[in-house]
Amino acid sequence: MNSSRFVKSAGLVGIVAALYGLLAVFAATFMAGDSFSWSENALSDIGVSPAANAAVLFNFSLALVGVLNFVFSVGFVKAYAKDALFYMGSILLVLGGGFLSLVGVFTEAYGNIHRYISLGYFVLFPLAMIMIGIAFTKMNMQNRGYLSILAGIVALLVILGGIALDWHTRLGLGFAVPEIVEALIIAAWIIWMGANLTRLTNKKQ
Repeated sequence: MNSSRFVKSAGLVGIVAALYGLLAVFAATFMAGDSFSWSENALSDIGVSPAANAAVLFNFSLALVGVLNFVFSVGFVKAYAKDALFYMGSILLVLGGGFLSLVGVFTEAYGNIHRYISLGYFVLFPLAMIMIGIAFTKMNMQNRGYLSILAGIVALLVILGGIALDWHTRLGLGFAVPEIVEALIIAAWIIWMGANLTRLTNKKQ
């Protein structure tokens, strides 16, 4: 497979991973039944749910999506290997995907290990988006750059605000809400970037 075809394939993989990940998480929340509530729980509670099918779907899907994000990240750096910031941002994407996979392996049953791994995913991905956004602006891709930066900042504020300020608790919501809000932002960005990769020709854009 030549470089151009790999980049396009990686873009498609990113889109599929983002959509599948969201669908799997929402399906798992439904399958968990009374053991999960948007007003009380974190998403990771599903991973240790007494509803075994929900737990298996949730954990397996996170592990799989993290691996697929690695493929997407490699294609991304191949497409935009013009700036050190892209390399650094792509490395953070790879690490973020790795942490996502590990969330599905080291469930809440592992205590603090799970918490640190989850934090790694929720922090590294938005930082990657911000870094890549800055790189886009340096390449005169202003709209792509500023929107990436904005999405990354909002995603960070949502999750860190949930941790530090408990904004979700004040609204009578569980930690699953800031988690899913950030996940939706990240997924939308990956789908957008993935679509851009599928449209690239042999000439890098």
